[in-house]
This record gives sequence, C-alpha cells and structure tokens, in this order.
Amino acid sequence: MREKQTRVPPRWWRLPALLAAVTVLGAAAAPTAAAAPTSATAAPASGRAVAPPAPAALRAFDAVTTVNERKAWKHLALIGDQYAIFTDRGLIEGPAPIKKKWPFLPKQFTRGIDAAAISFSGPNFRWRHTWTNGTQAITFEDGGIVSGPFRIPLPYDGLSEVNDGNAVLRLGVRGGSATVPFTKSFEIPELPLYGEALLPERFRGDLDDFSVEFEKNAPKFSYYKGNERIIFDNRRVIELVNLDAKWPFLNSWRSGR
Repeated sequence: MREKQTRVPPRWWRLPALLAAVTVLGAAAAPTAAAAPTSATAAPASGRAVAPPAPAALRAFDAVTTVNERKAWKHLALIGDQYAIFTDRGLIEGPAPIKKKWPFLPKQFTRGIDAAAISFSGPNFRWRHTWTNGTQAITFEDGGIVSGPFRIPLPYDGLSEVNDGNAVLRLGVRGGSATVPFTKSFEIPELPLYGEALLPERFRGDLDDFSVEFEKNAPKFSYYKGNERIIFDNRRVIELVNLDAKWPFLNSWRSGR
C-alpha cells in the first residue's frame, strides 16, 4: 500500500527551521521596538514601550519553561526550592518542594536553579529535564538521573530544548547573547539575542528564562523577565502580558504566602 502523504513535516525538519529562524532573528539591528499592543505595555510621550510597575512583593521565577505536549501547552516554573507545573487555566502540581518530587537530585539542584528546559523521552511523552546552576548542569527524568552533574562553559540565563527526531536541540542565552542550536557540547552564546530587532529594550538581555516550541511547524519563542512574558516568531510579537494577570493562581506562591 502506498504511504499516505501528509502536510506535517517530519521532526528532522526542525533543525533547518530553527536555524532559519535564528538567522533571521539575529540578523537585523535592533531599532526602537514597537511591541504588540496589550495591557502589559504603556506608550509614554517618547513613544518607547516601558515595563509597567511590578505588583508589590511578587517574585520573578528563577527558571520557567513551556512544553507543547500533544498540542496542550504546559509550563514548569521554579522559585527557590519549590516547583509548580501548570497550564494557563490552573495548577497541575505544586507548588511543592523540588527535593520531594525528585529526591535523587544533588543538593545544588534543589534550589536556586538558573535555567530549566524540557524535552520528551520515549513514546509516552516522558518529560526529560535539563537544569543548570552556575557552571553545572544535570539531565533527569522523574525516575532518576540520566546524566550529570556535568560542567558547562558558563552560567546561562535561559535554556530551551526541542525534540528533532532522535536528537534534542538546545539553545542557550546569557546577557544579550545567544547560542547556535547545539546537541551535546554546551555552546558559548556569541550570537545577538534571538528577536532583538522585534523586542522592547528590556527584553534584549538578562532574561529570567526563555523557551522555544514549535507550533504549526514554525518555532515560537517565549521570553520571561520580572513580571512579564513576551511571545514572538520570526516576523512579529504575538503576545506581551503581565504574569500576575496571565497566571493569577500563582500569585500567592510568588508573594511567598
């Protein structure tokens, strides 16, 4: 029987798609950015978008990442020694202690995580985590450590992973620079930050974290900083929101209560 054709590209198309997006997003110089109009931006007389005042006592995430699991968007956030897993509608797990969920983790990976990324392992969409803390990283699943701790060349502000066939592509950012996609050896960020030309100035460096996911066969980037998240592709800003309004069910946790 002749194999039925499909319009959905196989996953190994993701590397060229990601490389193309990184090239486009890193090529243009950054003018004064005009963000998508949302409640999260304000336009002063100068015309430059500025960050709104952050709600009192709400903590930023140490690390946060997003995964597209069977077309359902899920998020993992870390603050201090706790984690939470949730959708845009509400909590799935937590907030709860990291060491209770993953008791096998070394002490340095039970609090103060710098960056977190998730890929999928096996046919059942098992989450495979890669976390960094300083110049160390570890990869693990709920059942135990896969590899590490191992050294990385420098601390990352953010890390993201994308499944591409049998490989996992990684991207890292630090300050105002980003890496090329890599698989095994952790790269030093030397490219301009992805999307610099599209972004308000405050998102052009020192991110809390970021994630990349594929939607409709194209990469979509999410940057987190303070109380804000911005989502964009290689053409435009899609969304810019305040996280206290986007995820109000996390506000008690973020306030330390």
